[in-house]
Amino acid sequence: MAAAARGTTMAEYELHVEVERRTVHVRMTGMFSEAEMRTWIKLFRTKSTNFFRGRKHMIIADMRGMKTVSLPVAQLMADEIGHARLNGVVLCAHVSDDTVQRLQAARVARQKSPHDDVTVDVSSPEEAHRVISEGWHRLDDPRYTGSIRDAVRNI
Repeated sequence: MAAAARGTTMAEYELHVEVERRTVHVRMTGMFSEAEMRTWIKLFRTKSTNFFRGRKHMIIADMRGMKTVSLPVAQLMADEIGHARLNGVVLCAHVSDDTVQRLQAARVARQKSPHDDVTVDVSSPEEAHRVISEGWHRLDDPRYTGSIRDAVRNI
């Protein structure tokens, strides 16, 4: 886990890559400053987006406890979401316990993907794992190019 202190709140994050299942597990909590978000983005690109080099892969984005972020930080998130989707992310199971943060995440995702055809909002990490497990079987299916969300939703 990497963490950065900021006043009375801490931005904390974890990132784990399950190579065989082409799944990235992201956990983000606290309040992120621009510097903290840039540090997270660098780690995320190195360990996931650049690692998979455009091969289809999926993300579990567990953002329980993450606070809404400022406009400049939200723009950094939007840019990274766009980069990830252009470089192989075909499904993202998003877990949040804060309605405003969930809405903000959906808004920034739509900035780079107008119809956000990749994200599935789920209510728990267990549900996220079930969604990703269903998606795993479709990663190499040629019928799905930029997203496998609809295939997972129809199960």
